[in-house]
Amino acid sequence: DGALPAKSSITFDKGALWQPIKAPARDSRGASVECEGCSLHINGKTSGLFGPVYSSAASTGLIMATGNVGHHLRPRQDEVNTYFSRDAGRTWEEIRKGSYIYEFGDHGALMILADNMQATNEVIYSWNEGLNWTTFQFWEHHVEVENIITEPSGNSQLFILYGRRNDKGVLMQLDFATLHERRCSGINAAGAEFSDYEEWTPADDLREGSCLLGRKVTYTRRKRAVRCFNGWDFDRVESRVNCACTRSDYECDFGYQLNDKRECERVPEMPLVGLGPPADCSGSFTVSHGYRRVPGDSCSGGEAQAQLEPRLEGCPGMSRTGMLLLVAVGSLGAVLGIVTYMRRKDMGMRDPWRSAGDCGEFARGMLESLFAATGANVHRYSGLSTNVDMDDDFGLGDDDDEAQVLSESLHEYALGVLPDPGPSSAIPPPTPTPTPPPDLLS
Repeated sequence: DGALPAKSSITFDKGALWQPIKAPARDSRGASVECEGCSLHINGKTSGLFGPVYSSAASTGLIMATGNVGHHLRPRQDEVNTYFSRDAGRTWEEIRKGSYIYEFGDHGALMILADNMQATNEVIYSWNEGLNWTTFQFWEHHVEVENIITEPSGNSQLFILYGRRNDKGVLMQLDFATLHERRCSGINAAGAEFSDYEEWTPADDLREGSCLLGRKVTYTRRKRAVRCFNGWDFDRVESRVNCACTRSDYECDFGYQLNDKRECERVPEMPLVGLGPPADCSGSFTVSHGYRRVPGDSCSGGEAQAQLEPRLEGCPGMSRTGMLLLVAVGSLGAVLGIVTYMRRKDMGMRDPWRSAGDCGEFARGMLESLFAATGANVHRYSGLSTNVDMDDDFGLGDDDDEAQVLSESLHEYALGVLPDPGPSSAIPPPTPTPTPPPDLLS
């Protein structure tokens, strides 16, 4: 029909890098798979009648799919087989010839398949992830199986098979809890010889330091060869540790593409975006080095982070925050000036704006009056001076009481209260009170 052949690729970093899916070395009958330059191509949900690629959140690392080994995906039924991966798609193995529909149960400990290309009355199941299969006849009549489902969490051993027979719907319940497999044990000693569990890291042998998306995640899961069930209340243990950033934690930024050296370089025909401040720059902007962090990556530190992360620079000119602060300060000064002018005018002064010093002195007096009215104590401190003649420079002398009286006079002057001139206006100096000597005889 003129359509291009479909090919399958896989990514382990959310699309930053893609690679072909590694084909299994042998088929389900043990024969060697001979195909130079071939890879595995799998069917998706739009592939029609063939089983689509499928996994479950409760079945960590387990994937089932249908497809074929070759140079591209083949639509022929006699070339389609069923495949299984237990390491999140890094390696695959063929488990059955032909197309099957499938489901996981008991946190991945139980796998069940049924032929979906022809009517059948049997299902096949495995307790050891495909190492051994057992056939089970669920009815005496054949059914065209459409799907097998279980409850959404994938923790149950109860399945529902549905399909059609003679144009009528068929619904079958399959309960594998009656097989009485033993309960798995040793979850707290995963990896020990006596334990039924092992530790598994998804990026094992895939990235330096077994890191993937900037972190090393270790899961506890059931060993493949044991025959036991996890149970509904099984709680999977996992640990997460962030890794130092490397090149694999980054992808090409917008406007950049990979070159032959797998480095990100700018696309020639792309506009110069990200190389300077935007027209509506506010506060700061980023300058790209051609790379960006893969979405969801949690790496921290490392040389790559300093070299590849976009750098942050401030916008040229005054920022919006600085402009708002300037306007606020200016508005406050204008309000204070107007209030000062109106108050001095109400007090009968001919020239309220006689000098800037008068305005400043009046504003300071207003603040002191405000603090006095509210009962607040205002304390003013100044640094000690080594110049013993500093008071004399201002004509205040050495008497602190005289300085206090003079300060009160200046304050009254700033308020427009002029003292009555005359001899009586002179302020006599305070008379010291003599202190009698102590009685040494008492």
